[in-house]
Amino acid sequence: MSVGYGLVFVVLAAGAATVAVAAPWPATLAGGASAVSFVIVAVAYFGAGPRLLGKRADGRRFVWAWVIHGPYIALTALSYRLAVWGAREGAFVQIAPNVFLGRRLTEREARRAGGWPAVLDLAGELTDPPFLRAAPHYRSLPLLDATAPTQDLLRESVGWVKDRAAHGPVYVHCALGHGRSALVVAAYLLATGTATDAKSAVTHVRGLRPAVRLNRAQRAALDRFAGGRATSAPSA
Repeated sequence: MSVGYGLVFVVLAAGAATVAVAAPWPATLAGGASAVSFVIVAVAYFGAGPRLLGKRADGRRFVWAWVIHGPYIALTALSYRLAVWGAREGAFVQIAPNVFLGRRLTEREARRAGGWPAVLDLAGELTDPPFLRAAPHYRSLPLLDATAPTQDLLRESVGWVKDRAAHGPVYVHCALGHGRSALVVAAYLLATGTATDAKSAVTHVRGLRPAVRLNRAQRAALDRFAGGRATSAPSA
C-alpha cells in the first residue's frame, strides 16, 4: 500500500476525466479510458494490491489487463524508458555469489547478458522479455512500485533466492533495481549472514549499486525481517 502513489493516480484520473468531458472526440474516448485505468491503479495502491494490474504467474499479462490498463501500461513504459535513458549505472550488478540485482532488461540486453538459470521478477507494472521468461526457473511475484512486501512474501522471496542460488546464478529485479528488488536482496544478505543488520545490508547493496534507495516502508520491512531473524535465533 502507498497512499502517496494512490493520490497521484487519483489526480491523474481526475485530469483524464476532465479531458473526457471537455475535449472533442476521439480525445473523449482516450480520456475516459485513462480515467478508468488510473482509478483502478489508485485502488490498487490504496490497499487492493497488485492483482488489479493483471500480471500473471508466468510474467505475462491477462488479456483484460491490456484492454483496461492500456493508458497505464503506456505511461509506465514511457517512465521506464526515460529512467533508463537518463541512468548512469549498469543494468545489473552482482551482489553476492550467484546473486545479481538489476532492472527490467530489454530482450537485447537479456540475450547479451547470456541469461540466468533463475529469475525473480518483482515488477508488477512491467513484463519481462521472452528470453528472461524462458529461464528454467522463472518466478513472478508482482509488487507495486514503491511498496514493500508482507513479511511472509519477503521470507518466501528470500527463501526462493537462497534455494536457487545454491544451484546457480539468480537474477532479482524490479523496474529499475532500486527499491523492491534491492529490499529482497538486502534481506537475502541478512538471511545468509553476509550482513549482520539491516543497515549493513543496505550499505553493502548501495556500495555496489549506488542509486538504490529504500523508502520508509521498505526500510521498515527490512528492519522487521532483521528483527525476526534475531528473535528466531537460538540463544547461547
